[in-house]
Amino acid sequence: MAIREVRTEAGEVQVGTEECFQHLVEALSDRNPKVRRLAACGLGAAGDSRAVPMLIERLGDEEEEVRTRVAIALGKLGDCQAVPALIEAVNGVDPALHRAAIVALGSLNAGLDVLEKTLRSGDPADRVRAAVALGETRDVLAIDPLMRALQDDDPTVRARAREALEKIRESRVF
Repeated sequence: MAIREVRTEAGEVQVGTEECFQHLVEALSDRNPKVRRLAACGLGAAGDSRAVPMLIERLGDEEEEVRTRVAIALGKLGDCQAVPALIEAVNGVDPALHRAAIVALGSLNAGLDVLEKTLRSGDPADRVRAAVALGETRDVLAIDPLMRALQDDDPTVRARAREALEKIRESRVF
């Protein structure tokens, strides 16, 4: 396996090291939104749950792209400390963060009640995201709302609900 390195102002650091983690954490506060966005992505990919509290803080970043990348990173990290903040984001007024938080909750196998509520929302795109997220949970408790979604007026919602049910079925022994 090749050693991967990240270039920083201080030089190059090896990915997965404490030094790399610290550089990424520092970069979350950089004044450049591209740097903050990349730091969020890097922390999500690093898989170190120590980043969760710092990422949660960045859900309030002034830049939309940073906020959405932070939500996705929180989902990738798989740490349930992020669930309350992501539920708040789903219920909030920021449309881009709302969408990313739906996906992140599915990755965390969390917020089933919020995802079920979203599956009944007025926005077909949100219903599609919620169906996909419920499938990602692979939780049998998602079966009933997904079965109801098979009757949705929107064909894309119905298709994603079928796919989600299949994903749950494949992950369980029935």
